[in-house]
Amino acid sequence: MAATFGLDFGTTNSVLAYILPDPESGKKRAQVLLQEDGRSHPSVVRYSGVSPVVGQQAKDQLKELGLGVFGDIVRSPKMFLGSPTGIYVGGVTQQAVDVVADILHFLRQDALAPERGIVGNPFESAVITIPVTMRGTARAELRQAAMKAGIRIHQFVHEPLAALYGHLRAQPNFRQELFNLDRRLALVFDWGGGTLDLTLCQLQDGVLTQIFNAGDREIGGDWFDRRMSQLVRDKHEALYPQADWTRIQPHAQARLIQACEDAKIALSTRPKTALYIRDLIAVPGPEKDLRLEISKSEFENCVRDLVIKGLKKIESVLETVGLHHGDIEFCLATGGMVSMPAIQEGLREIFGLHRLRLVGNASTVISEGAAWIAHDDIGLQLAKPIELLHADDSYVEIIRRGTLLPFEGKAIQQRIDMYCVDPRDGLAKFLFARPKWPGRESQSDERVPYTHLTLPVDQHSRPLLERLQVEISIDHDLIAELQALSLMRQEKKLARIHDLEFGLSVGNVVEGT
Repeated sequence: MAATFGLDFGTTNSVLAYILPDPESGKKRAQVLLQEDGRSHPSVVRYSGVSPVVGQQAKDQLKELGLGVFGDIVRSPKMFLGSPTGIYVGGVTQQAVDVVADILHFLRQDALAPERGIVGNPFESAVITIPVTMRGTARAELRQAAMKAGIRIHQFVHEPLAALYGHLRAQPNFRQELFNLDRRLALVFDWGGGTLDLTLCQLQDGVLTQIFNAGDREIGGDWFDRRMSQLVRDKHEALYPQADWTRIQPHAQARLIQACEDAKIALSTRPKTALYIRDLIAVPGPEKDLRLEISKSEFENCVRDLVIKGLKKIESVLETVGLHHGDIEFCLATGGMVSMPAIQEGLREIFGLHRLRLVGNASTVISEGAAWIAHDDIGLQLAKPIELLHADDSYVEIIRRGTLLPFEGKAIQQRIDMYCVDPRDGLAKFLFARPKWPGRESQSDERVPYTHLTLPVDQHSRPLLERLQVEISIDHDLIAELQALSLMRQEKKLARIHDLEFGLSVGNVVEGT
């Protein structure tokens, strides 16, 4: 079944999108499903009572900032996928698959709600975006969670590739954009609520490929919320030095967290904003109420080090790969944090006006990209060949670059036969690797190991007598399983590769379909 929608299952927020005809232009466009106030659905679940509470209602009960478990609330359960332990929440151990399933089920039911008025889309098959660093075990568990929620994952796609494709596909000159990007580099600068991720991408032979990725979990939007919360507290204490913050009302803590986040967002478009929380502290005096103003300059001063640290990540990434910012065709800025003026100004100083792309859909472009990928039925291709090191120190291709990777329910398999050159130590050694850089596959180019296998063989046999077999299969979770077999001793060894590198095949997309 082809996918009918895209889903950005994010660290702090999740967004569902699908493609529909625009009644005015006649062309197709991405439709994003948000809350009534225009915000994304928080990736939060609360376990209290018979049924879980999901999304904004759960987030409204949070009394602490950060990601993880807070009493009976889980924020960002995605981070627990692939972990052998469960999630201890509300006095009960929940499996990460079940917690994630609760969020995905909520998102699907929201899409199917009668008030949405969406006809003809059952929201049963999706392209789901994942972080570049998500390993195969976590992908497999995410698929299980989706199945529990009534969603089949047609395929996964990395978040930066989805963002870049979503941006390009929405352009009126889409084919020209692809032509301009051919063999050039684009930087996807994604500063969201949980992390800052920077990904260098390149279009090669019609395939959008990731060249390099780096991230930082210590400067996500949540850390800005913490600074805002401290700034608010400091200003209130300056007005009322006797205020006892240990007596903050239990019901007011969640309201304070939400007010700080609202203030952070408001200061992206206003010079100042007001906060008012009645009965914040359980005392009789005027300090019981929080009533103050925060200016944009005050907030920017208290988060300046976070902004600088994030912007310096660009220089760090470029230095690592031996590039200058002038080598970048354009920088696509995505994620909720890039609406902050100080971050925008810093990006302009680095890339200039013409090479910085600030988009109005920065917080939803990943889901829109996933929706376009679903609509266009685009497949993933192996970005680098899977190679095996031979006894003569040469690398032999097992699965070629450009191999189409499997959709849901499919797999690809390959077998290679060989002989043991030197069995004297009783071991056959297999090193599986890939080129460090896409497209650089000559024998002299640098390789990066995937994994290795050591297989017992008959040490008394003659060289080139014992036959060896290597079988490799890649499943729809993009996990490669390796099996090595010695035919004389009938010994078998297994290994898995969870971090295959893949790209998005965009060369044959036809506009207007």
